[in-house]
Amino acid sequence: MTSVSDDVALTMDDMPLGEDGLIDFRALAVGLIETVADHAMELEADELLGEGNRRNGYRERRLRTVIGEIVLRVPKLREDTYLPERVMRPYSRVDRAMVGVVSRAYVNGMSTRRIEKVAGELEFGRLSPSTVSRMLASLDGEVDALRQAEFDAGSPVPYLWLDATYVKCRDDDSRVCSQATVTAIGAFMDGTRRFVGFDLLDTESYDSWRRFLLSLRRRGVAGVRLVTSDAHAGLRRAIMEVFDGASWQRCFVHLQRDLTARIRHRKDQGRAMHALSAVLRQPDAAMTRAAYDAAVVRIGAIDRRAGELLEDAREDALAHLAFHREHWVRLRTNNVQECANAEIKRRTRVVQIFPSRESLIRLVGAVLVDMNETWATRRFMSGDDMATALNPRTPRRAESTDEMQRRADQIIMTALESAA
Repeated sequence: MTSVSDDVALTMDDMPLGEDGLIDFRALAVGLIETVADHAMELEADELLGEGNRRNGYRERRLRTVIGEIVLRVPKLREDTYLPERVMRPYSRVDRAMVGVVSRAYVNGMSTRRIEKVAGELEFGRLSPSTVSRMLASLDGEVDALRQAEFDAGSPVPYLWLDATYVKCRDDDSRVCSQATVTAIGAFMDGTRRFVGFDLLDTESYDSWRRFLLSLRRRGVAGVRLVTSDAHAGLRRAIMEVFDGASWQRCFVHLQRDLTARIRHRKDQGRAMHALSAVLRQPDAAMTRAAYDAAVVRIGAIDRRAGELLEDAREDALAHLAFHREHWVRLRTNNVQECANAEIKRRTRVVQIFPSRESLIRLVGAVLVDMNETWATRRFMSGDDMATALNPRTPRRAESTDEMQRRADQIIMTALESAA
C-alpha cells in the first residue's frame, strides 16, 4: 500500500478518547479519512497547476458518510475550478441542470439578465467546457433512467395520479412556446410512491395524453385500479382506453373550484364549500354518498347549474369510496401532484424561459429524481392495506336507508347554516 503522509502516523497518546476513557474509534476513523482525502485532493490539484495557475487557498466542504460527518479542505485555484468528483458531488442535480441551461443559453446567444444571475451564482465562468460536459453527461444518465425506467408487470401499481404544469421554452426555431410538463406518480404495493413517467407535450390533447399513457404501459405500469386527475376531457378518454378496467377519480379540489365558478355570489360559494367539506367528513362510504346526494339537492336550490354539476360528477367524485378507508384522503384529490408541480414551478421560475426543450427536460428531470430519492425513504400509504386496492368494492347506489338520508340532509343543512 502506498504511504499517504507521515502525518497519518499516530501514537497511543494521539488517539481520540471517548467519555469512558477508551479510544473513540469513530472519531479516529473520521480524522483519518479527512487526512487521507485532503492529501489525495492536494495531489490531484497539484496536477492542474501550470503557468498562470496558482493555489488560492481552500474552501471547506462538509460531507455525510456512513461513519458521520467529515469536513474536507478542498484546494482553490486562481484559474479554473478544482472539482474532486470522486470524493463528492460538487453541485446538486438541480445545480448541474442549471449549468446546462446557462451553457445552452450562451451557445444559442440567448443570455438574459436572469441567466447571467444564475451563471454568477454557479461560478459558471470558472468551469471548463470539459467539466460542464462531464456534469451534464452524468445528470442526463440519471434523467434518462427515470424517463425510461421499466417496471415489473407482475408488481401492480394500483393508484396513479396524473397532471400537467406549463413552462415556457424556445422551440427549434427559437420561438417561445408554452410546454405542458406532464407527470405520472404511482403508488406501489409496499406503500411507497414515485414518479413513473414524465414528458413534454405541445398540447394536452387526447392523442398526446394517450401516447404518454401508452409509454407507461409499455414500461410495465400495470394493475392500475384508480387514476386521479382533473376533468380534462382528452385525458379522461385516454385513461379509460389505456387503463381499461380502472376507475377514474375526479379530483375533489378541482370539482370544488369548478363548483364555485358556477355560483354567482361569494356568500353562496362559501356555503357550498362548507356543505362539500361536511360530505368528506362522513365516517363510511354509505353515509358519504348519502351526504353527497343531500348536497346535490341543497346546493342545487342555491344555484341550479351548480347542482347539475355535482349530480353529473357524482360517480367520479366518489370513486375513491370503493377502496380502503385509510386511502381516501390520498385518493380523492390530486394534491400529491399539486405539490410536485409547485416544486417544478419554484425551480423553473429562476430561468423563466428555457433556451431549449433539452434544458427544460434536464432541469425538471433533476427535480423529479431528487423527489423520488426523498420519497423512497417514506411510506405514503399503509403497505398492509395496499392488497385491498386490487379488489375494490362495487358501490351500490341504493344502500342508504330513509333514516340515513334524513340524517345526511340534516348534516348538510347544518353546514349551510353555519356558513351563512
